[in-house]
Amino acid sequence: MRQIKKTLKLLRRSPYQALAAGLAMTLTFFVTSIFAILIIGGQIVLNYVEQRPQVIAFFKDDATETKINEIIAKVKATGLAKGVKYVTKEEALAIYRERNKNEPLLLESVSADFLPASIDISINKASDINAVTQVVREEPEVERVITPENLVEQLVKWTKTIRLGGAILVSALLSISFLIIIMVVGMRIALRRDEISIMNLVGATKWYIAKPFLIEGAIYGIVGASISTFLVYALLLTYSRPIQEFLGPIQVFPVNPLFFIYLWVGEALIASVVGICGAAIALYRYLKIK
Repeated sequence: MRQIKKTLKLLRRSPYQALAAGLAMTLTFFVTSIFAILIIGGQIVLNYVEQRPQVIAFFKDDATETKINEIIAKVKATGLAKGVKYVTKEEALAIYRERNKNEPLLLESVSADFLPASIDISINKASDINAVTQVVREEPEVERVITPENLVEQLVKWTKTIRLGGAILVSALLSISFLIIIMVVGMRIALRRDEISIMNLVGATKWYIAKPFLIEGAIYGIVGASISTFLVYALLLTYSRPIQEFLGPIQVFPVNPLFFIYLWVGEALIASVVGICGAAIALYRYLKIK
């Protein structure tokens, strides 16, 4: 506790250097938090889309139920389908009526005979959509096949792009923050060189000399992570409703408050390590402490 008070006193002596280091860490972990949320949100959207029927095969009117069951068995035999649901003409009519219940004109002249039977196929992996599509298209009883293959592929590409872009940007910002901490702590060491020399002469250990600077590096990290988590929480709290309205049935919000606690703990630990390592390198460089 005494060392922490001493470190805080040193920070107050040159607040602008501390502000620069703190802002660098805040920006770094704010961007990290944004990308983490984008990646998690993108995965939720992707999982939702993948759980929907990715392949819908419509049958001709003369397709018998026996033949349809054979096609279902053939699709299941591929091992690529998560599930296959058979939708009869009557069930198709019920779905049609539910979707158009507010349009009475569309319901007047439509009966089950006008709608085709179909099977809804959910795929394990987006990359297998094309293979399953080919299986059902080869069947003469199948009249038409609908697949959102392009949508799933695009979502997968966007998710990968966000991960790659986030990793590159966060790595660059971490490197910049790391260098700023080395520079700031190094400047503090240079300013206190005479005081440190006296402490060496009176027998102070290297650990005793180094501890305030290591604590300083940890404080930069913890403060930066704390501010960034609070900003992200406030941002999501403000815009969660319009984002959820845009996503429609894909349930992303509200976010469990425990998520932000875990986010803060994880970022605070990483930021502390970055700050301490930066301070340690500055100490080694300027004091040759091993």
